[in-house]
Amino acid sequence: MNIKVTSINVRREGDEVTSLQVYFNGRNSDQSININGYVPLESGEFEVHVHVEDVEDIVKQKVIERLMNGEEPVE
Repeated sequence: MNIKVTSINVRREGDEVTSLQVYFNGRNSDQSININGYVPLESGEFEVHVHVEDVEDIVKQKVIERLMNGEEPVE
């Protein structure tokens, strides 16, 4: 089964990240089975692999760069 993450929603209580909802889709090798949905991850399950604050810092820096340079996002 080939699984691809399509989106991640961050759940917060105040400033604390409490969980992630990881949306995915997938199919088997002959594409006779298709599946999609989401898997909830609690903080202990994702903290080792995903640092939301680090991602937010990267996004903030990229936004600042684009605002300062007047650049359009590249697709």
